[in-house]
Amino acid sequence: MAVSKGAIYEFDDFRLVVGERLLLRSDKPIAMPSKTFDLLVALVENNGHLVEKEILYNRVWGDAIVEDANLTVQISAIRKALGNGYIKTVIGHGYRFSADVLEKGEGEIVFESETFSRVTIEKEESIDVAVFDDERSSVSERGQIVRLNGSGQSLRVPYFALALGGIILVTVLALSGSWLLNRNRSALNTAASTIPADKLLQIRRLTSKGTGNQAVLSPDGKFFVYNVSENENSGYSLWLGQTNGNSDLQLLPPAERYCSPRSFSADGNWLYYVVSEPRDFGNATLYKMPVLGGVPQKVVQGVSIYTFVSPDEKQIVYVRNSSENKTSALVVADLNGTDPREVVVRPLAEAFNSATLAWSSDGKRVAFAARNGSGKTLEVFSTNVGNGEIRQITTLDWPQISKLAWFSDSSGLVAVARDQNLHDSNQVWRIDYESGRAQKIVNDLLHYGASLSLSADSSALVTLQAILESNIWIAPTENLAGARQITFGSSGQEGWFGMDWTADGRIVYAVRIDKSLTLWTMDAEGKNAKQVTSVGFLDTLPSATADGKYFVFQSNRSGESEIWRVQQDGTDLRQLTFDGNNSAPHTPPDSRTVVYSHDFEGVDYAWRVSIDGGEAKRITNAQCTNVRVSPDGKFLACGSRSDGKAKLTITSIESGEPVRSFDVPPTYNFTGSIRWSRDGNFISYRDWGDGIWSQAMSGGGPKRLKGLPSEKLYSFQWSPDGKQFAFTRGRSLRDFVLISDFK
Repeated sequence: MAVSKGAIYEFDDFRLVVGERLLLRSDKPIAMPSKTFDLLVALVENNGHLVEKEILYNRVWGDAIVEDANLTVQISAIRKALGNGYIKTVIGHGYRFSADVLEKGEGEIVFESETFSRVTIEKEESIDVAVFDDERSSVSERGQIVRLNGSGQSLRVPYFALALGGIILVTVLALSGSWLLNRNRSALNTAASTIPADKLLQIRRLTSKGTGNQAVLSPDGKFFVYNVSENENSGYSLWLGQTNGNSDLQLLPPAERYCSPRSFSADGNWLYYVVSEPRDFGNATLYKMPVLGGVPQKVVQGVSIYTFVSPDEKQIVYVRNSSENKTSALVVADLNGTDPREVVVRPLAEAFNSATLAWSSDGKRVAFAARNGSGKTLEVFSTNVGNGEIRQITTLDWPQISKLAWFSDSSGLVAVARDQNLHDSNQVWRIDYESGRAQKIVNDLLHYGASLSLSADSSALVTLQAILESNIWIAPTENLAGARQITFGSSGQEGWFGMDWTADGRIVYAVRIDKSLTLWTMDAEGKNAKQVTSVGFLDTLPSATADGKYFVFQSNRSGESEIWRVQQDGTDLRQLTFDGNNSAPHTPPDSRTVVYSHDFEGVDYAWRVSIDGGEAKRITNAQCTNVRVSPDGKFLACGSRSDGKAKLTITSIESGEPVRSFDVPPTYNFTGSIRWSRDGNFISYRDWGDGIWSQAMSGGGPKRLKGLPSEKLYSFQWSPDGKQFAFTRGRSLRDFVLISDFK
């Protein structure tokens, strides 16, 4: 491919020396992989101009068949090398480099060639690459990558092309992961690092259903059991798969209940799994059944879905939280549930993450993640189940730890977690037990779900890879079935993390750009899209003020979850709260204050603060999550619990006391979704897997809004005049992968 030999470009304190393939900052070299450098040159040479994606593909990769994730990885690497602000994403088109660039030289055109290492592709889906999927691809039954083009048609990529693209991607990810971490190490905890650049992982895709949730690996690493669900309401089924790629066997058919595997027996002949009614996760039953199928045997009833069996199959461990006592207890009991004892009790503000419980191979210790003393971040701990002695393993201040598993020799643990780089997704980490040092096992743009299981010798692990896709649709309020799609962005996620209407009939919505979430506006036809907030942060759940001046939103810009505001033209950005754990902002009709949820000692309450900032004041004395102000400004609708049951509660803003509550279906989902109708006559909220519920203020039970797709929906809202309804359709492609050669 052609590059300009001898050209030198200078901007700010950077110097790009093309002929020597060198990037300098204040005369100090910055390491940069080959493709990343080529992409930077292409953008700088076209400074101030939009460079279409296809032009960049041709310029940097030539005729090679590559996946969209390659370009995304390179753009992200450049942004981290230069800092944010130089490269603007034009959604659906390409990128623009913007700086005061001085060109100091120009030479002849030369052509470079590049060689690639040989890779062996097995007939099954075993590909020796670090990652081979992206936000626009999935795996077909024959093991080919299926990539969607702009029209939604599929492009089949044959194995030889996949091998070539895979090697390119492995090389880029391995190299970029190393230099990026070294460059940013000062911004991260010194105990976190990345695996050596020359470490080549084996990653094999095990499923292609796209609807996985949890999986466990057999002790010998030859089998795995996993659950799938077409959506969260259609019922879960349980499957036995072989890691060599042979056909899967259904162990339990789909049914309207939640079921999930927990572990194999030590000899690999039995499977432990839990079953509960939808969303009734605190009242599950633990079963065991022969791995190759047979009659299930009830082990214990009335436990959490996150109940884990000890290696000797004599004990179980689970978490029991008490909002009344404001405590979180780690409970160990006999296998049949008898003789329960609270091994460790913590304040609810420092609660256990019950999904992370993990027995050591000798059964003497249980590892877990829990909030640290500030209640804002998480650490990894272990406890001796015999005497309750606690050891803090890490001092990482991580915002999310989703799953843990011990190495067989107890030298450390594997974790699915997100580090202080808050715009990163969940990754897979190795944590040393003695030092607490953490290293990334994988470092890519994919998201790893809360599923993790190791073989008995710790030579392989199974985890969940997830890809999120969404777009915004709009429909007449009187004909929701007549919805049409208005966004078609290449980001893969538009409106998933929040959306609202402005007073003048535009839509403000969250858009993912690389690893950032930014706020954008557009008109009701999906045109004239404009970026409001910058990349580098997670800006979510926007709410437009009724006076048309501001957007208030939830963001991690300060390192904590806080409430921010910005003028609708993107100016006058201001932080409004400063105590962390703040979410779901909304403004009353007068636009003078902001109401939001604040997590105080493990319980959410409604608070408010001036639109200009200042002292925040608590509104409610009872639990109130995902708050939303009524159109007349007198009431709050929010989520709460009463007698152990979830409720939709109406609270007086003046008194702070509940005035009414409604029962909700077992599959309710309040997260970022409670909405009043424009006339205040009913309140709507999402279902966990099928559409949107509507609760009339006059009473009666909730009813689904008619005409919407029978699938999981995300953000939604009525237009200011009530005549249009915007909503986000999305899907999460979730499949299991086997990772080996990582230790």
